[in-house]
Amino acid sequence: MGFLTERLQRAVMGDSDTRVAGQMRTLKGLREGDSRELLFGLALSALAWMQRSRPRKELLFRKKVPVGSAIVIHHKKAGTPKIEVVKPKKRR
Repeated sequence: MGFLTERLQRAVMGDSDTRVAGQMRTLKGLREGDSRELLFGLALSALAWMQRSRPRKELLFRKKVPVGSAIVIHHKKAGTPKIEVVKPKKRR
């Protein structure tokens, strides 16, 4: 995350980590009896939970491919996929 984004999050939510900010806001809302602060804290906590529970992306293949060629991935069975680089036919 960028420096400006973190500064903006700290200014708005009180912390740059959504989970920590949600917990702080929820506890503050409970302590002071402020329903708006409580609901905002619960919403931030739910957002942090949703971000954490989504599947992470994983790099499967990395290779420089010549201009004009293509990568074909065959993934029919369980296990590792077969990766094939198709090169263009040379013109005569």
